[in-house]
Amino acid sequence: MRLIANNCYQLEHSKGANGYVVSGRAGAAVIDPGISSGYDAVLKELRDSEARVGRVTDIALTHYDFDHVQAVARLQQELGARVWLGGADAAILRGDQAPPTAVRRLMQRLTSIPYPGQLEELDGTGSIFEGLDYFPTPGHTPGHFAFQWNTVLFTGDSVTVRKDGTLRQFILRPVISDRAVAGTTEQLLRERITSQGIEWVCAGHNRPTRTNQAA
Repeated sequence: MRLIANNCYQLEHSKGANGYVVSGRAGAAVIDPGISSGYDAVLKELRDSEARVGRVTDIALTHYDFDHVQAVARLQQELGARVWLGGADAAILRGDQAPPTAVRRLMQRLTSIPYPGQLEELDGTGSIFEGLDYFPTPGHTPGHFAFQWNTVLFTGDSVTVRKDGTLRQFILRPVISDRAVAGTTEQLLRERITSQGIEWVCAGHNRPTRTNQAA
């Protein structure tokens, strides 16, 4: 694991999307463990780092896309951790609700995402455990959530970070469920960075970036 900030790490062996770990007083949380082909390496990385970060008690998912969550069911079963996902995304993952765009409906037919056990549905704002807070950031998916650990913000695919450090909407527009809502979310994140003294932005597909470059 690569240290980003105090008790906050980036997984070095997750595949698909960036995976992260935060270490709390009573356990650790994995954020977006990635696709299934990275499962073995991620599990080994977590096992090898347990003395440093603690036992994984929770797996927090920013949204339901396969490149972020495909490995979660096996990981949850092995670790006995709770899984957290936005309620609207959980309904899509279960098959109770159809994906909101044609491209997403095609993706659902082409990919397999096992539904995890012990899934807690996120709604509104709250905490996974002390210090790890969640809040809704819809647009990329209906049930997209971001997480904040002290001064580190995990944005999933609600935004990307350009090479010049500025935030923008996720670049693949066909997979953005609602562009207008995504634009509002982008502004919300900019305001949160300023108002809450965020020092790092950790997106789904960019290197962790200091906020003096990500405004």
